Amino acid sequence: MKKEEVKKKIAGDTGLKIFSAVIAICLWFYVVQVQNPDISRTIKNVPVVFTQSNLLEEKNLILLSNKELTIDVEIRGPRKNVMGVNKKNLTVLADVGTVENTGQHTLVTNIVLPYANLEVVGKNPATLSVLVDDLVTVKKPIKVLTEGTPKDSYVIGKTSAEPEKITIKGPKTIIDGIQSVAAIVDVSGKTADLAGKENIVVFGVGDQEIKSPLLSFSVEEVEVHTEILKAKSVGLELIFSETAAYFSNEYVLDENSIKSVQIAGVQTLIDSMDTVKTKPIMLQNITQNGEVTVTLDLPEGVRSLDGESFTLRFSRRAPEA
Repeated sequence: MKKEEVKKKIAGDTGLKIFSAVIAICLWFYVVQVQNPDISRTIKNVPVVFTQSNLLEEKNLILLSNKELTIDVEIRGPRKNVMGVNKKNLTVLADVGTVENTGQHTLVTNIVLPYANLEVVGKNPATLSVLVDDLVTVKKPIKVLTEGTPKDSYVIGKTSAEPEKITIKGPKTIIDGIQSVAAIVDVSGKTADLAGKENIVVFGVGDQEIKSPLLSFSVEEVEVHTEILKAKSVGLELIFSETAAYFSNEYVLDENSIKSVQIAGVQTLIDSMDTVKTKPIMLQNITQNGEVTVTLDLPEGVRSLDGESFTLRFSRRAPEA
């Protein structure tokens, strides 16, 4: 066969193939778009919407489920309409208004289709098994917890939360597991008081955080104030009453007794202090072996990190050479 004839044959075959493809497309378009045949299709993982939940709540009941329930729905109808269905326009309803008590319950689902010429030919699962619990409300105090540490020579002072208590509503089985409710403040490297809003955190056994969408709170955030105080070690200045004045001349603090304390307060005040006084020591309070309990006389705004009372021991002053 000559070269020219081969080229003509190939060109003829190519043209035939193109013509066949065009015919096939036209037939497909006619069948799909004009004839619009019925087909079946399964829409997977369609979320279930629980209706009449308000009636359930009026009975002090609640569905006990931490995850969204879904089902697979098989539909049938004209191809155009079937292909237009998705999880957004297909609705699965489950009525909980008839539930009267706690425990396991079986619910039948109803499917709402976006087009009238469609039908449901299958559901998986066919029914839903749900667990219903008592709906309870409790009040819990709010603790303020801190994480991190302030800058060196600074300590955490008083903390407070407003409101001091929170109302929590939810399933009894979850509520019963709540051990504490807290707001957490980060004090890392801080040198001044902190104030601001913090989220509520719920803890269970072993300080494990409880996170559940079934819990509702009277407030989601609380106003928290945290003192950051300057700390310093200062000497202990002993003050004696007039009747015990001679005692201070004949006796000195035993070498093992406390001679300094850690105090904390506003920085300007703490920086100005080198000693902290005791309240007057009364002679009758000194025991025969030279022991006495003293109480610190702290200025307003200053606190002792070592406590406010101590037992001191005195020993007789050595005679001068």
